[in-house]
Amino acid sequence: MGNPHEAGMADSPATQSSSSLEAQPKAFAMDPEFAGTANATLTGVKKKLVTDWRRFDKILISVGIFFINFITALDSSSTGTIQPHVLSEFNSMTRAGVISTVTYLLIAGMRPVFAKISDVFGHLQGLVLSTSLHTLGFLICALAKNFGTFFGGTVISVLGQAGYGTLVAIIIADILPIHLRASVTAYVSVPNVTNYYLGVEVGNGLID
Repeated sequence: MGNPHEAGMADSPATQSSSSLEAQPKAFAMDPEFAGTANATLTGVKKKLVTDWRRFDKILISVGIFFINFITALDSSSTGTIQPHVLSEFNSMTRAGVISTVTYLLIAGMRPVFAKISDVFGHLQGLVLSTSLHTLGFLICALAKNFGTFFGGTVISVLGQAGYGTLVAIIIADILPIHLRASVTAYVSVPNVTNYYLGVEVGNGLID
């Protein structure tokens, strides 16, 4: 006959609870309903290339986002200054409201699309696509000879803007801890404020 104290310890609630917790993963693995979920990956989602970002990487990415923000903010501000003059040349001032409405609708509607593109193909691919669309649209607007071409270039450019804004938010959320996201987002968004003045000067210079 064993020691009563040892027998009590063997059957204690704490021991039984610990054993049941250890057995749960095995039970789930044996259950057909949960079979294969332990090592499963989400289908249709791009695997991260980097899971542990170094400090230098974070700074480099943030600086890159800042300069891209600078260019896109300068583009938006200068384009807004030039647009009335261009529409006047095309005798299409009455269609200015159409451009504004389509712009806001596209930005609101395309953000979820670019978020899904980022999940499926990767953040880098999504960012390259959005910046390429923005650049292409800007070039089409610059070379436009009529309202139709100008409007088409604006639509393509706005698609890129919507994608870029979405991807920047996702990238910052991925590489930075929560307590730094707001401050870094504010720093890289400074050109959106300063370029309201600079873009107007550039636009007026191009008109003259």
